[in-house]
Amino acid sequence: MQKAERKSKRKKAINLEPKKSILKNEILKSAIFSIVASISVISMSFYFSEYSDSTTIRDVGLIFGILVGIVPITIHQLKEVQRKDSVDRNMPVFLLALLSSVQSGSNLIKAIEQAADRNLGALTPELKNLRANISWGTPIEEAFENFAERTGTRVSRRVTVLLEMAMKIGGDVTENLEMIQKHVSEMQNIEKSRKSALAPYTYTIYISFGVFLAVAVLLTTSFFTEIEKVQEGLLNAGSGTEGLFGSLASMEIEKLESALFNMAIIEAVFGGLAAGKIGAGSYVAGTKHVVIMIVIAVIAFNVM
Repeated sequence: MQKAERKSKRKKAINLEPKKSILKNEILKSAIFSIVASISVISMSFYFSEYSDSTTIRDVGLIFGILVGIVPITIHQLKEVQRKDSVDRNMPVFLLALLSSVQSGSNLIKAIEQAADRNLGALTPELKNLRANISWGTPIEEAFENFAERTGTRVSRRVTVLLEMAMKIGGDVTENLEMIQKHVSEMQNIEKSRKSALAPYTYTIYISFGVFLAVAVLLTTSFFTEIEKVQEGLLNAGSGTEGLFGSLASMEIEKLESALFNMAIIEAVFGGLAAGKIGAGSYVAGTKHVVIMIVIAVIAFNVM
C-alpha cells in the first residue's frame, strides 16, 4: 500500500504542471482568438472599401488583419523566449549557489534544495519543482530529466547532464561544480559576444528600409504629383495618348503607388525576419521587427 502510494506521489511530482501541455493549450487559445479577430478586421476593411473609390482602405485593412492574426501568437512566443533567456541567464548564478553550499559542507542534493529558495527569475519555479520531485522520492535521473524538459533550453540540458555525471562519478564535487560553472559562463559570454557583434547588422536593415521608404515617399509626393499635373494639362488640352507625352497620359499613378507600397511591405516582412534571426538567433523574435516596419510603412504612405 505504501509502495503504491509512493509511486502515485512520484508520478504526480513528475507531471506537476507539464509545460508542453500548458503551452499547447495557451497557443491553441491564442490561435483561435487571432483567427477570429483577423477575419473580423479583414471583413470590415472589405466592407468599408466598397464605399470608397480608393483601394487604400482594403489594402491597409488586409495588412492589419494579418497583423492582428500574427501578433497574439507572436507575443506568446516572445514571452516563452524571454522565459528561456531568464533561465539561461540565471544558470551560472544557480551553479555558484550550488558551489557555495557544497563548500560550506552540504551535499549536492541539499545544495539544490537550498538553491530553490533563491530569487533566480524564471529558474526559481523549476528548481522548486525539482526539489518537490526529489523530496517525494523520485529517482534523481527522472527528476533531472523532468527539470531539463520543463526549462526547455540547451544550457539547462547540458547542466543537468553534467550534474548527473558529477554525482555518478563522484570525486571532488567542488572541483566538478567549478568546471561546470566556468563552462556555462564561457557559453554565456560567447553568446553575448555574438549578439553584440551582429547588432550593427540589425541597424543596417532598418537603415536600408528607411532609405527605401524615403525614396518611395519622395516619388509619390513629388514626382508622381507632377505627372498627375501633366496628365490634367493634357486632358484639358484635348491631347490623346499619342505623341511625345502619350506615355505620361496613359500612366496609372495609383498602380505605381500601390506597387511601391507592396514592395515596402515585402521588404518589411523579410527584413524583419532577417533582423530577428541575426540579432536574437530566432525568426520568432523577428516578428516584432516585422510589425514595427509594417506600421512605419503604412504611416509613411498614408500620412506623409
